[in-house]
Formats: sequence, structure tokens, C-alpha cells
Amino acid sequence: MKIDKQAISDAEFKRQIEAAKERPVTEPAASSAYYKNGEVHIHLVTGWHFSFPPGRLREFKKATERDLKKIGLVGKYTLSCEPLDVDISIGGILIELVGEKFINRELARRNGSVRTAKKRAASRTNGKLGGRPKKHERKLVS
Repeated sequence: MKIDKQAISDAEFKRQIEAAKERPVTEPAASSAYYKNGEVHIHLVTGWHFSFPPGRLREFKKATERDLKKIGLVGKYTLSCEPLDVDISIGGILIELVGEKFINRELARRNGSVRTAKKRAASRTNGKLGGRPKKHERKLVS
């Protein structure tokens, strides 16, 4: 596999940085993170905050109090614990704590309830064809 290096001008680099700042944030951003009273506390820039016992994450299972006191942020999106060489995305922590199956189910439910012109048109077309097929009772033959 060949990887090409592409040079961009300073002006183009600055333009891309400014464009990135304008894009909506697609993952949870944290304003602070620390360990206190046996829990990791994370405050999000939205004003929400949550905490969890560090043992809930496999990366912290063998961590000592001394290790956990070094917890902090790298940027806004990553929880870091340098003594353990651990870096975990804030979004990944939330998924782990809430549960991936629950999140997927909730997203499917919400996305399924979206009403669009395309869905209305499909529904009308199906209605012209007689709607949903009737359920037939199955009779057991003995």
C-alpha cells in the first residue's frame, strides 16, 4: 500500500481549521474530569455531568488510588490516565455505561418514528395495493 503525502498551504490549513470549528460537535465534549471519593467524575460542556466507579471499565480494573488521582482530559473528547497509559473517548465511556444494545434500540425507535414525504408516499403506494397482508390463522392438522 502506498501512502502519498499531500502538502497544503498555511492559508488552506487555517481555512480547514475554521471550517471545522463551524461544524456541529458530533460527540460529547468534556470540560473537566477527575477522580474523587471512589468515582471518576466527568463534566460535559453542555452542563451535564456523570460519575462512575472506575472498576466498571476494564481499563481501570487494576488501577490504584494513586493512578486514578492522575485522571484528566486530553482535549475535550478523551479521558486520560497517564500512569496506566489509558486514553478513552468520552463517547465510548457513555456507550459502555449506558449499554450499546439500549442505545441501538433507542436510535432505531427514534429513527423509525421519523415522518418524511418518502415514507408517506410509500405508505400510500402500499395502501393502493391493498395495504398490509392479512394474517392467516394457522390450523394444526392432527
